[in-house]
Amino acid sequence: MAKLFSEVSVVERLKDGRYSAVVDDSWTIGGKPNGGYLLAIVSRAIVDFSHFGDVITSSVHYLFSPDPGSVEIRIEEVRVGKSFGHYEGRLIQNGRCALTVLAIVGDLSRDQSAHWKRVEVEPSIAPIASCKPLSTTTPGGFNALIMTQVEIVMDPSVRIYSHGEPSGSGELKGWLCLPGDERFDSISLQYALDAFPPATFEIERTGWVPTLSLTTYVRAIPAPGPLQVMQRANLVQGQMVDETCYVWDSNNNLVGQATQLAGIRLG
Repeated sequence: MAKLFSEVSVVERLKDGRYSAVVDDSWTIGGKPNGGYLLAIVSRAIVDFSHFGDVITSSVHYLFSPDPGSVEIRIEEVRVGKSFGHYEGRLIQNGRCALTVLAIVGDLSRDQSAHWKRVEVEPSIAPIASCKPLSTTTPGGFNALIMTQVEIVMDPSVRIYSHGEPSGSGELKGWLCLPGDERFDSISLQYALDAFPPATFEIERTGWVPTLSLTTYVRAIPAPGPLQVMQRANLVQGQMVDETCYVWDSNNNLVGQATQLAGIRLG
């Protein structure tokens, strides 16, 4: 049975900015935990440590992929002002630092309606009923146990999932739901912005595409309901790829953006 995201990302406060957590073995791909899920765990500790309620932005560097099980999180205050706080977080397993996070936290409870925006990307995703659920095996052949926990459905235009062969577009789009239809907040958005498979799957079949660095921006707390997600690959070069992710809520409001650099081997 799927556990709520708030349950699998819970942290326990120890002392002196130290926390403990357990990385759930169901939130894995190829036996390794999803990077956005790990970021959300650290983000929850940062929010708890601060007197602010929401993650505004985070920048994370992945040093190695930890195993499911017990981890330690260490939080340090960098700078705190009236509206924002800057904090550093590290997730440690067996004495090794698996990832480092620099986050800005603040308050997103006030009105977040857009004053002005440049319209570059709008959601153009088929209704959920017309989309195809992802299986527990990725196009690269990895066991995606995480797909027994969350619901990701792909737009029929994503041909690697609808027809078994990539279109060459380098773009994925679809819908994302948390277990139990739990409402998204600024912490679970850290996961959502790294929830989709690599957009390179829609270029050609690849194996593991490990994230090296990820930067997220939370623009507003999502309305209740599933999220619309679009992820695009931009440049594949030198065994690396950069991707951009956009997330809209059920009211078509842009609530999150992310960019990441990942390693990749084609052919």
